[in-house]
Amino acid sequence: MSSDTTSNATRSSIVNSRNPAGSWRNNITRSSGLSNSASYFSNLGNSLDVDRETNSGDNIKAAKPYPLANEWTFYHDKYVPNATPEEYEENLKSVATVTTVQNFWEVYNNIIGPEQLQLRSSLHFMKNGIRPVWEDPRNENGGAWSFKVNKTNTAMVWRELLMLLIGEQFEEYVSKDDDVFGLSVSSRYNADIFTIWNKNSNEHEKAKVVEKLKEILDPIELQSPYYKAHKEHAAFKKTDNTSSSINGRE
Repeated sequence: MSSDTTSNATRSSIVNSRNPAGSWRNNITRSSGLSNSASYFSNLGNSLDVDRETNSGDNIKAAKPYPLANEWTFYHDKYVPNATPEEYEENLKSVATVTTVQNFWEVYNNIIGPEQLQLRSSLHFMKNGIRPVWEDPRNENGGAWSFKVNKTNTAMVWRELLMLLIGEQFEEYVSKDDDVFGLSVSSRYNADIFTIWNKNSNEHEKAKVVEKLKEILDPIELQSPYYKAHKEHAAFKKTDNTSSSINGRE
């Protein structure tokens, strides 16, 4: 993993104990109707799919590194009932930063997936340097699209959206004055919550994010999709000494 990691004690709680060389994640096929997204990665020379399909961790390490257009960071936050904003910040942990396709799969295969999250805990995947909190200086004028997915589909949707992010495919779905900064998934009882963060809330009506996701993820249902600017949240607090609110913690 890259240098942007948590302490060993913290990291051990979110590392996946399954052998990455035989991980089920590398062997999920697109036979469930998600083949639409395959065409989006031709600009990467199929690097994403090749690394996903391999059965050998050694093969991933031996392949020529394919750099990502942006660095991305995985985060994890553990739900604490009635926590203060300061406690939210304390529980938000940077897991690892990825810079290449191979690096991405190495990290992805060795941390827990959303199906393993404790109830109301979350995973985040953000452009490097941007924290998954509403009041982050680069987030404060943005917002997010949110929707629910049946828990049986959560792992697949998480992986597909991650691939769209590292392939920079969301650029096609937003205006030239906007950008997609990241993705979050939060565990709930029957349907988990996905959140896609964007830079400029004033531009969200021009975006085709939800429409495209419905097309790409078909036949999976995106339940109750909606958009909300970060500043519209009652818990949003922007001061000189910012107390930050983590996604979904109203």
